[in-house]
Amino acid sequence: MALFWLFLLTGVLVAALVYAPIRRYRHSRALAEQPLPASWQQWLQDRWWLYPYLPEPVRLNLHRQLQVMLAHTRFYGCNGLTVTEPMRVLTLAQAALMNAGEGRMQWSGFPVVLLYPEAFVREGEVADELGLVAYERQELLGESWEQGKVVLSWADIEQDLRGEDSHCLVIHEYAHQLDGYDGVMDGTPPLRDPQSVQRWADIMSAAFDDVSQSNSESARMIDSYAATNPEEFFSVICETFFVRPETLYYAYPLVYRELKQLFHLDPFLWVR
Repeated sequence: MALFWLFLLTGVLVAALVYAPIRRYRHSRALAEQPLPASWQQWLQDRWWLYPYLPEPVRLNLHRQLQVMLAHTRFYGCNGLTVTEPMRVLTLAQAALMNAGEGRMQWSGFPVVLLYPEAFVREGEVADELGLVAYERQELLGESWEQGKVVLSWADIEQDLRGEDSHCLVIHEYAHQLDGYDGVMDGTPPLRDPQSVQRWADIMSAAFDDVSQSNSESARMIDSYAATNPEEFFSVICETFFVRPETLYYAYPLVYRELKQLFHLDPFLWVR
């Protein structure tokens, strides 16, 4: 009898594990099919400089992604910040744009968002490449953690929404999350096949070396923070791809082509 109940319990657990992803998929699909609330669309139209430029198919896909992300993403206000619905919508809309291309996968795991009112301070011990440990106090605009957390400054998000420079903090930090889907943040997101991985490595390594080691005209067009390491290079070029696509298109056309294939989007056509 005990063996019977053991088998029964095992069967129930297996069925639950098999059905859970199906249930999540159906729930997400139902959310994506709902029309975006008019107030959300108005916030995007009025407060995000890039939104009016988006082609209708991209905008509709963004709406679908946004519905799902908002339903599954937990926000926490830090340093006394109260997170409002417009803050949630405007923050996640920028991340949703990265998956607004036809055939793009949904975000996996939906990182928790810690939202600070402005730049925040991180203190602690940091080890350098030689293993030497030093105590550092850094003022940061954002961070992306492998444990599925994104830390952002709302003041800088607001600045990015106005399109005042070539930065997008949300895309930068979510690019790190995308980079880490394969278990390591190394500047290479999950790609389809070994040939794609090798082509990506060749093109990105050449561009990273140029940005970090030369003073070429192309290198000067890209934010110098890209020279920090391959991980930051990837996040910076993702920012540039979406908010200043013409810069990346002319500076490093092969890099632009790789991101165009990765995201299934061509932002260069949006703003011409």
